[in-house]
Amino acid sequence: MIGKKILRERYVTISEALEIMNERAQIGELSYEQGCALDYLQKFTKLDKEAAKKLVEELKSLGVDEKTAVKIADILPEDIDDLKAIYYKRDLPENAEEILNTVKKYL
Repeated sequence: MIGKKILRERYVTISEALEIMNERAQIGELSYEQGCALDYLQKFTKLDKEAAKKLVEELKSLGVDEKTAVKIADILPEDIDDLKAIYYKRDLPENAEEILNTVKKYL
């Protein structure tokens, strides 16, 4: 990475990352690591890009920070125990059931 610098940084869902990697694959050959990442993304993407973005926005409107909202959109927790795994270092928010109900619309 000599001579490269970070221009900007933001959280992206797995579905957004998949789209980015697919675009890069069309441009040219991927390195081994990029190919492995693309394979992983193809296996574990659960939502399309637009649905994932919409879910993240809904979660943010419920008071969930962006990083956690993206993680919830990637994992799509089905019950309170799955949500506890995402909030493992913090207390669950009071509106945990509302968060799960929002996620259930996308399952």
